[in-house]
Amino acid sequence: METTIELRRLFDFSQLPIIITGAVLAALTVTVLMMFLYSVLKDIKRKEKEVIEEKPVFVKPDMPKLKAEYLALLDGIEARFNQDTTKIRPAYEDMSRVVREFVYKATGTEVDKFTLFEISRTDFGDLAKLVGEYYQPEFDQISEGDVRASLEKSRRLVSEWN
Repeated sequence: METTIELRRLFDFSQLPIIITGAVLAALTVTVLMMFLYSVLKDIKRKEKEVIEEKPVFVKPDMPKLKAEYLALLDGIEARFNQDTTKIRPAYEDMSRVVREFVYKATGTEVDKFTLFEISRTDFGDLAKLVGEYYQPEFDQISEGDVRASLEKSRRLVSEWN
């Protein structure tokens, strides 16, 4: 009795499972490689950001010279105001900028960037009081204020600063 065996060809079955398996393995390989590269690059960027930036050391300025400079700026504000006494708001804005900048240069504390609330939380009570006095003429719809009296208070703050 003769028996015949018919062998199937190697790829006679569906190739779809092989293709899907290969695609999944390729995707997993790419994902693992991308995660590895991301973690390496993230660590490199983190190390770059960890560079400590040294803040400049505050050096106390020559106070008589600094006071003279800022008193002259206040004199300039007064001269501009005397030319046009209707410009109350710009005068108060300039006074606020000048006294804040003076205290910043005198102490190294960046009060020139502080709000009134932040200034009031510092040890600069006279500055907070003066800047608070500037707020109404600076920010009201109609600016009303005694510019000359405020200039005198500003001059007093600058000249009596320690």
